[in-house]
Amino acid sequence: MATLFVDNLTVLDFSYLHGKRGMVGESWIVDIELTGDLDEQGMVFDFGHIKKAVKHAIDESVDHKLAVPADSDYLAASQVRDGRVELEWLYEAGTIRMKAPACSTVFLPGSEVTKSTLTLYLLDIVQAVLPANVSELVLTLREEDIGTAPSYHYSHGLKKHDGNCQRIAHGHRSCIQIFENGRRSRYWEKLWADRWEDIYLGTEEDLEGAYYVDEVPHLRFRYTAPQGMFELLIPEDHCYLIDTDSTVEHLAEHIARQLALEAPGNHFRVRAFEGVAKGAIAEAGSLNPRSPQGS
Repeated sequence: MATLFVDNLTVLDFSYLHGKRGMVGESWIVDIELTGDLDEQGMVFDFGHIKKAVKHAIDESVDHKLAVPADSDYLAASQVRDGRVELEWLYEAGTIRMKAPACSTVFLPGSEVTKSTLTLYLLDIVQAVLPANVSELVLTLREEDIGTAPSYHYSHGLKKHDGNCQRIAHGHRSCIQIFENGRRSRYWEKLWADRWEDIYLGTEEDLEGAYYVDEVPHLRFRYTAPQGMFELLIPEDHCYLIDTDSTVEHLAEHIARQLALEAPGNHFRVRAFEGVAKGAIAEAGSLNPRSPQGS
C-alpha cells in the first residue's frame, strides 16, 4: 500500500446561499490523498489521470455554480424541469429568485453549505472515477491563507463569456492589494473589502428593473448567453452596479478610477484578485508634485 497526494488540485470558484448573508461568493482550494496498491506501472494512480479525471469530475460538479442547501428552511421553492431550474430563497434581508439552465446550480444535501457538506458530496463523485486499486480517499477543502489581508466575497455573471463564467450566480473569495503613491494602503484595502463584502456585482446593461418585494427594494438582472436565459432577483442592498461587464480586468479599472476620484492628487495601483492566485492590475490618478511621496 502507498499514499500519494496532490495539493492545489483545483480551485472551486462558486457561490452558495446562506440564511443570513444571502448569496456568498467563495473560492475553496482542493487537496487530495489517495491510498492503495501499486498498479503495473508502480503507481497508485497516474498524476496525469488525476488531473484529467478527478479534477474534471470535481470542477463539473461545483465550479462556477450556485450551491443550494436542499434541506434548508430558507429554500421556499425549487423546481428543475426541461433542463432549467427555478428557485426562491427567503432569507433575513429579502428574497433571491433565480431562473437559469439547470447546469448552473447544484443542490447539496443538508441545511447549510459548509466545507463538510461539500466534502461529503464530492467524495462520492470522486470515488466513481478512481481505479479499483485505490482503497482510501482523503479530500480536503480549504481557503487560501492570506493572513490578515482584507478580502471580500462577490458573485456575478459574464454573459459574453463562452465558458461557465456566463452563469449568473457564481463567485469568488478574493483579496485586494492597493498601492497609494507607491505604498501599500491597508486603509483603502479594508474600505473596498467592506464595500464589496457578500456583494452581487451587476452590470447596468443587464439590469431589467427594480421592484419591491415585501416592501424591500430588489433588482432583477436578465440576459441570454450561450448556455441559455438567466434571470436573478436579489435585494438592492446586496448589489453594486457597474457600467461595464464584471470581468476582473474591468473591476480592477473600476476600483482604481473610483480611488482616483475619492482621493484626487494621488496615484493608485490596484491588484484585484479573482479567487486564488489570479487577477488583474490597473492604475489611475497622478501624484500631486506638491505632495510628498507616499503621503
